[in-house]
Amino acid sequence: PGLAGLRQVVAAFRGAFPDLRITIEDIFAEGDRVAARVTARGTHRGEFMGIPATGRSIELRGIRIDRISGGKIAEHWASFDQLGLMQQLGVIPSGAAPGR
Repeated sequence: PGLAGLRQVVAAFRGAFPDLRITIEDIFAEGDRVAARVTARGTHRGEFMGIPATGRSIELRGIRIDRISGGKIAEHWASFDQLGLMQQLGVIPSGAAPGR
């Protein structure tokens, strides 16, 4: 949680995907909330969550919502396609049915 947690997440992604590029596909604001649909692209060149580098390209899509207070992010929520990421890295077979 907090800034320290965010720094850890960014460091983990940058270490694993040094060419990581994030594209904001859509962004909306209303009141004190900002929502963005984002796509991250990169090449798996370093360890990520215990997974050795695969050299595979990834495309990770997600949505984030932030609540702004005093010009800073006060709260943050995000949802990313973690299953799709693990499939792209070859950890989980694509098209695998749950329970099989």
